[in-house]
Amino acid sequence: MSGSHSHHHHHRSHHHGHSHSSSHLSDGEAHELHAHKKGDAKHSHTKEVSNQNLLIVALILTLSFSVVEMIASYLSNSLALISDAGHMVTDAASLGLAVLAQMIARRPPSPKHSFGFGRAEALAAFVNGIAMLALVAWIVFEAITRFFTPHIVNGMTVTIVAALGLLMNVVVAWVLSKDQKSVNTRAALLHVMGDLLGSVAALVAGLVIQYTGWMPIDSLLSILVSLLILKSTFSILHESYHFLMEGVPPHINYLQVGSDLKAVPGVVAVHDLHIWEMTPSFPALIGHIEVEMMKEWPQTMSRIHDMLYSKHGIDHVTLQPEESQSLVEEESHDHYPEEVPKAAPMVDASSPKETEMHPITHYVVCRSGEGKHRMAYHAWGDPQNPRVLICAHGLSRRGSDFASLAKALCGQYYVVCPDVVGRGESDRLSNPIMYSVPQYVSDMKALVAHLGVNQVDWIGTSMGGLIGIVFAALPNSPIRRMIINDVGPLIEPAAIERLSSYVGKPFAFQSRAEALEALNRICATFGDHTPEEWEILNGPQLEEKDGVWGLHYDPNIAVPFTSVNSMMAKAGEMAMWHTFKQIHIPMLIVRGGDSDLLSAATVAKMCKVNPYARSIEIPHVGHAPAFIKPEQIALAKEFFSS
Repeated sequence: MSGSHSHHHHHRSHHHGHSHSSSHLSDGEAHELHAHKKGDAKHSHTKEVSNQNLLIVALILTLSFSVVEMIASYLSNSLALISDAGHMVTDAASLGLAVLAQMIARRPPSPKHSFGFGRAEALAAFVNGIAMLALVAWIVFEAITRFFTPHIVNGMTVTIVAALGLLMNVVVAWVLSKDQKSVNTRAALLHVMGDLLGSVAALVAGLVIQYTGWMPIDSLLSILVSLLILKSTFSILHESYHFLMEGVPPHINYLQVGSDLKAVPGVVAVHDLHIWEMTPSFPALIGHIEVEMMKEWPQTMSRIHDMLYSKHGIDHVTLQPEESQSLVEEESHDHYPEEVPKAAPMVDASSPKETEMHPITHYVVCRSGEGKHRMAYHAWGDPQNPRVLICAHGLSRRGSDFASLAKALCGQYYVVCPDVVGRGESDRLSNPIMYSVPQYVSDMKALVAHLGVNQVDWIGTSMGGLIGIVFAALPNSPIRRMIINDVGPLIEPAAIERLSSYVGKPFAFQSRAEALEALNRICATFGDHTPEEWEILNGPQLEEKDGVWGLHYDPNIAVPFTSVNSMMAKAGEMAMWHTFKQIHIPMLIVRGGDSDLLSAATVAKMCKVNPYARSIEIPHVGHAPAFIKPEQIALAKEFFSS
């Protein structure tokens, strides 16, 4: 159901692209999909460079000595030693968090956490930084208080314990310094270095008090150490916060990446570009690329990935190719022969309204990476009517789904119901991977250019809704108002599992009645319908060939499901949310009250993130409302008449 993207992990001497769609996977299948094969980027989504044993050793040493120092600080009454002891307790807590974070980070990805748990380390580092700020604030406050109310300090005890603490902190710092690539370990090392400085300050304070009796030195050195620690603390906080907020990695120049992408031969334009780190040190990129010729996309993709890896160190890339709008419009005026439209049923020419009630089938020439193909579209109404309504069907359906709606609206609109390529009377594609939302959007752009209109209204069911979302988000999109029927950026796993159980699977019956009954069972989620309504909906979906009744579509439309990658499904979802936010036209989101594909929570989020969207729920219907019932047709009429 989801958009198909070109995805690439870079590795020298190997280049490959994948097309992905959302899918419901078992734990074993998810693990298999996540595993990196030969030619993929040589990384995992856990922290390979982190050494958990180092943190455990440091934790044991720090925790043991912190107990000793707490007792000594109480007996000596030294603020410097108390601050150092408190700092060591915080160190132990930070090291414990670091160990816990790395244990979490080492957990393999799952169907619910396809990126793995690498962010746990950055989260622990951020928590450590906050704890450090709190400790510094307490030490400074206590030190200032002691200037006004001096305390007697036992210099000898402070000196001995501080010397031992200094030695222990040197050992712990040396252990942790072996792993400098992990932001989490560096955060823990920051604590230890701060504690090492605290031990030095406590040692100096003990010696000064022991030989001079000057008590303020204890408070002064405590404040000095606190100020020295602040700079590094802010650095760790800034880095971990930037990572958690999915900022552009500090070593990557976002604008330069965009310029370099535009400079790649074959690239016309770049938009919706996003760069972030999925886990520390592993940058990722997603974006939309407008290209000169779709058939040259594999070569263009290879050049893009070589450039991103060599110049910017980015090896986890998801790109959605789009054919340049100017080229699509040029193609729409191609002299490729168009079939003569199918004749409408014979009616009295003096009854124009009756004539408009019957569809005429036309074809539009489109392009894919494999060359040219034709997309059929069925039209109701007056072709001279400037008001055009495009009705886009679901994954395994065809344009006839909207026949009842088209008859009801053809007095106000020229209603166009395409058979998306691979379905109905449209051509089949030789490369099944091209059965994807980017290709469908390209075809719809060609259709609008072919119709010669600047503005259209849109109703899209399921896959047709996703096509509409992407189309409406494009610059200068012709869509004026849009109904999104039971679909959104997030598709629930249960629906993917249900769709995968029948789309592209064998479907063959000896009689039309048997085939229709079987298809009606598959489509039971459409809601309760009369036999006549089921005939209108599912009758046109059946085709007879060699005495066997089957379905109208190319079974290969299901191929993208088999090439899914759980990580890219998540990236595709993120891209769809971003795309949805870019739409600035009135939208009505229609949800079947019992839908297993579009959840109520997703609808609520869609209305929250985009103020142009409102929603309505149709009770006692699953996925998806068929817009064959009078009340559903009235709903569309009301929305489009605004």
